[in-house]
Amino acid sequence: MRYFFTYFLICSIFLSTLISGVFSYPIFSGTGSITSSQQTILNDANETEPHIISSPFKVSVVNLNWFDTVNSIFSKYKNTRVIDVLTKTVYVVQRTGGYNHADVEPINVSNMQKFYGIYNNTWSWARRPVWVEINNMWVAGSINGMPHGYSLITDNGQNGHSCIHFLQSKTHGTKRVDEAHQNAIAYAFAHGSEINEIIDSL
Repeated sequence: MRYFFTYFLICSIFLSTLISGVFSYPIFSGTGSITSSQQTILNDANETEPHIISSPFKVSVVNLNWFDTVNSIFSKYKNTRVIDVLTKTVYVVQRTGGYNHADVEPINVSNMQKFYGIYNNTWSWARRPVWVEINNMWVAGSINGMPHGYSLITDNGQNGHSCIHFLQSKTHGTKRVDEAHQNAIAYAFAHGSEINEIIDSL
């Protein structure tokens, strides 16, 4: 009797395997024969949507007060990147001085030419909105394009330094808050989201 039961079990397993190999799966699933297009629909319906990764980290431009914050974190004699908001031109300067605002100079001839090109190769006192990289932040600022005064970097093809103003900074001569610079700073801050158009290429 024990051998008969074992024999019966083996035969049952063999027959089940044979039948499942001969007949198609739909017979057992109760769906009947389906076309390839119907199978595609069923496959798609049972697949989960791929996980959509959200957009990469977005850079935010901040508007920081010169006297309260920027003057103390914008290190002197350290190279930093500047982006012209209107043209998205990137160049590198060094803060070489300044106390009511930052005095900066392009670090070499190549960066001076980029800076000069923003002003159509004509030096000008016109204020331009910029984003300045300071301590892993991008800060809204305003620069003029007229080198003047002292030069600490003597081999960059530029005589003098330019001035970058920040929120509530002042001129050195009149010691007043310059409205044109503040307007350019406000523009740089208001258009801060545009920095993400080029930040990945930096």
